[in-house]
Amino acid sequence: MSTIYVSGHKNPDTDSICSAIAYANLKRRSENIEAIPVRLGPINRETQFVLNYFNVKEPDLIENVYTQVSDISYDKPLTIKENAPMYEAWNMLLDKNFKTIAIVDEENRLKGVATMGDLAKAYLTSSQELSNYSIPIKNILKTLNGRIIVKNEDFIKGDIIVAAMQTDYVIGKIRDGVTLIVENRENIQLESIKNGAKTIIITGDSNPSDSVIKEAKKYNSTIIVVPCDTFDTIKLINQCLPMSHIMIKDDIVTFKDSDYIDDVRQTMLKYRYRNFPVVNSEGKVLGLLARRHILNYERKKIILVDHNELSQAVDGIEDATILEIIDHHRIGGVETNQPILFRNQPVGCSSTIINKIFEERGLIPERHIAGLMCAAILSDTLVFKSPTCTPEDIRAARKLSEIAEIDIETFGKQMFEAGTSLKGKTVEEIFYMDFKEFIINNFKIGIGQVTTLSSVGNLKEDLLKFMEKERKNKNYDMLLLMLTDIINEGSLVLFAGNHKDLLAKAFNIDITDNNFYLPYVISRKKQIVPPIAKAINSK
Repeated sequence: MSTIYVSGHKNPDTDSICSAIAYANLKRRSENIEAIPVRLGPINRETQFVLNYFNVKEPDLIENVYTQVSDISYDKPLTIKENAPMYEAWNMLLDKNFKTIAIVDEENRLKGVATMGDLAKAYLTSSQELSNYSIPIKNILKTLNGRIIVKNEDFIKGDIIVAAMQTDYVIGKIRDGVTLIVENRENIQLESIKNGAKTIIITGDSNPSDSVIKEAKKYNSTIIVVPCDTFDTIKLINQCLPMSHIMIKDDIVTFKDSDYIDDVRQTMLKYRYRNFPVVNSEGKVLGLLARRHILNYERKKIILVDHNELSQAVDGIEDATILEIIDHHRIGGVETNQPILFRNQPVGCSSTIINKIFEERGLIPERHIAGLMCAAILSDTLVFKSPTCTPEDIRAARKLSEIAEIDIETFGKQMFEAGTSLKGKTVEEIFYMDFKEFIINNFKIGIGQVTTLSSVGNLKEDLLKFMEKERKNKNYDMLLLMLTDIINEGSLVLFAGNHKDLLAKAFNIDITDNNFYLPYVISRKKQIVPPIAKAINSK
């Protein structure tokens, strides 16, 4: 079952966070799907108060929803240890019908890769230069199904001699350190040991005599008995080479499970490899990725709540699959590749809509979920004082407050007191506490809103300087900040930009400075954006 992210907008407010948590809870309960709430920015003080009050963990932060390697299906890894024999790797590849094997250490960290072609090349070339390698004795035992009679070495090194000719000729070839492959010929075995043969491999499953064993112990030689005949032993001996001698270990192209598919695709175009190892942050092998895996893949799935404009959505939304939108704002031109559930209602809060869906499905939200939704409604409607507030918001909030066992007036006051304190905040933090971007007839406008029960005092000039700097740096036509007093029901609006005439027209007032006061204006959605949009569109 794939994960479905439920996300509010950037610079999340209480409705954005609480609605994401509540709707994810609803989807899990009613549809048994893996829906998880996420956030796109830091939690503000008001929202933190609400989460703490109902003992709810804040959603995980995500930076984007671009598809990553971890989101797609790739092949499980075929791995083998560094000292394992080539014979074992070859059989594993044949058995699984793979073309590439990953070589790992004891901690499963990637050390190298080898393909069928690499193994075939090693098999053909190593027989001519086998003396250049050290072959672990355990690889010989494993590959040739052998048994050790006398052990004095862990590796065989040097030349390998086959006792396929007359005794004198074979003995003449023996030098210190050589390995002898021989049938049950006791005289050659004894003379070879005395002449310095370090390892004797006896074929045909023939046990050595007591004399041979005695001499091997005396001269510190190793004796191995294998069931294969001499011909098969010769064929298999170079397949005992450890993978560490065969693997490609330099300039390996790997991908991490956190890499983005677009980046992976670009890298793959540069190389002609069949498979690419996938590793985690510790370098441990997770799988093998091929071009076919990125041709058709499942994009991340997301449900948007409390917004429907792409400028407010998570980065990478165009690369994701939007499944649903639950919102109470204007429709901002979002496009999808397929029909979706789009529930947009003219109410004061997204949680009001989600509460209605709970009711339609015959579900009663748990106490903490009811508390979160009630808090979201109180926040968005300013405890029913906002012009966006509808009778449905009031009905929903009162019902939810009973389930959550809270008094609306008392809780609302506590919530706003916790959220409106500007103490210790920088001008940037204040400006972006609740910020949204709007594109209106090619005008790029940013509007922040701060609900505060105290005067900003000397912060006003600092805020205006910051806003002008942000406007230039981020190419906004205009930036506004609403300083909303919910007790006196009005907003002081600070603005940066060269469109004072447009604002004067929108609100039918005279503006002489970079700020103006709007009595009874407390809603960005209903009382700020529509007049500005009308003024822009009538230019």
